[in-house]
Amino acid sequence: MKQGTRRPGSAPMVVAGILFALYVLYVLAAAAAQKSKVAMPFRLGDLGEFLLFLSASVAFVTAFLRLDMQVLETGAASPGLWPVIEENAERYAMLVFYVFVCAVIVQEVVRRFVLNYSSAWAEESARYAFIYLGYVGAAYAVRERAHVRFDILLQRLPLRLHGYVYIFAELATLLFAAFALYWSLHTIGQLLRFEGESPVLRVNKAWFVAAVPLSFALIILRVVQAIRRDVSDIRAGREIFSGKAMFEE
Repeated sequence: MKQGTRRPGSAPMVVAGILFALYVLYVLAAAAAQKSKVAMPFRLGDLGEFLLFLSASVAFVTAFLRLDMQVLETGAASPGLWPVIEENAERYAMLVFYVFVCAVIVQEVVRRFVLNYSSAWAEESARYAFIYLGYVGAAYAVRERAHVRFDILLQRLPLRLHGYVYIFAELATLLFAAFALYWSLHTIGQLLRFEGESPVLRVNKAWFVAAVPLSFALIILRVVQAIRRDVSDIRAGREIFSGKAMFEE
């Protein structure tokens, strides 16, 4: 690497470090102010602390996205930003939520048992982030054909029929996902209409319930892509992509 050139992903990592440092400094100052009973000039509040911590987590994952882009650009042809995101959208989203959940739990333990200055937002936001993690993971499993399935019948059929069985399963998944997407959007509309708020962050619950329609929209996208892939493989006479079996590395 030439002198003076910036490493790929270094800028988002620096931003993440600065945001995490600001959060730590704020918590230390707030804990000291509470212990000494001195009023702070300003407070971020539960929502402010949550947004600062979430921004740091997003910046941290963005650094890995830049690293992935750099690795792909070393090839003969650069695929561009959008193909990388389209190929890895669920993986990056899951990484954001996973990093956020783990970091929030760790910092809350430190705040509660070391600083004696616990937060109200950590438990609520970690719970909702875990819900997002699970639903986005469902879309990723559709893409990788990694959902738990019974393949006893499939193993008894000739290989030339496997593609048609997968297409039938994908059509059934598509029907279910469309049904779930419709009714989850109905729930979102109800929350927006009646302004249902979360107990701690005091924001509309639609932001958290949106995990359901977003994930099923992704599932529909991935199912359509899987159907196109299977149809192409059947026409070309190629082996049908079957994904990985349980406990397979």
